[in-house]
Amino acid sequence: MSAPEIVLLAHGSPDPRHARGVEELAGHVRALAPARPVHTAYLDHHEPTPSDTASALGDHAVVVPVLITPAYHARVDVPAAVEQIASTSGARVALAEPLGPHPLLLDAAEELLLAHGVAPDPRTAVLLYAAGSSDSDAVAAVTHVVQEHPREGWGRWDVAALDGGATLEQVLRRLPEDTDRTVAVSFMVAEGILRDRMAQECGRHGVTMVPGALAQTDAVAQLVLARADNLPAGTSPADSLPG
Repeated sequence: MSAPEIVLLAHGSPDPRHARGVEELAGHVRALAPARPVHTAYLDHHEPTPSDTASALGDHAVVVPVLITPAYHARVDVPAAVEQIASTSGARVALAEPLGPHPLLLDAAEELLLAHGVAPDPRTAVLLYAAGSSDSDAVAAVTHVVQEHPREGWGRWDVAALDGGATLEQVLRRLPEDTDRTVAVSFMVAEGILRDRMAQECGRHGVTMVPGALAQTDAVAQLVLARADNLPAGTSPADSLPG
């Protein structure tokens, strides 16, 4: 049996940068698995809707939620959309786990840092700036991944959030005294209004935020394939790619 088609299901946003980021991610996944159809769909704001995408599917698909935390949308809106896709298409449709939390997202953040000339240094602290959620447990899950997967060669990595977690100011106060440089990475799939807010907060506190968002990285494209194929822990996503 061939591998199921992939549907990247994102929240959607009135800001067109969000959709551009998701489509860029889809392009990266297609480049890694060129024989595998990759579709996009959005819960709100713009097309294609889940029903739109359902009409383009074959007989077997897996929906990968383009979500960084397992918050409300992952628990409520996504399963409803998957049911809609299945009933509209008549296909067998599986639901994968959201992208996060997962250590490959830390690889993606490091990929952005390196791409913009920020190399590992024990005196450089890295702040992952998340949009956050009213569900504080979802934000805490990101912090847990950071704690469980320390990044070699760097100073402290920590998590700030616009909502539902420690603020940027709070995180800055708890950094080690020997920190010489603090750099932030937007812990979001795509650029948009929320990332703009993060950049403004960083500017107010003298913190450099590297350009871009996670969808621009190879690591997140690899993570999509890992989620789509439900790879066991410790298995490389590359093992699922066509030979």
